[in-house]
Amino acid sequence: MVGKIEPRFGAEVYISDAGNICIKQDQGIREELILIFNEGEVDELIDLLNQAKRDLEEERRVVQENEEN
Repeated sequence: MVGKIEPRFGAEVYISDAGNICIKQDQGIREELILIFNEGEVDELIDLLNQAKRDLEEERRVVQENEEN
């Protein structure tokens, strides 16, 4: 396992035997739900997550700026 995000609906991130990046999230149900990304998709996933992070930071900045005015 590469890592685990805690505490709420913790996501486990690991590399499968086939070399894919896998993200598994325990949702308290019987069937496991796993997202599988091949090597070619990983960079795109990282870019999307970085863009989401930038968008969220900008949204927070605007909210804070509006609260200050």
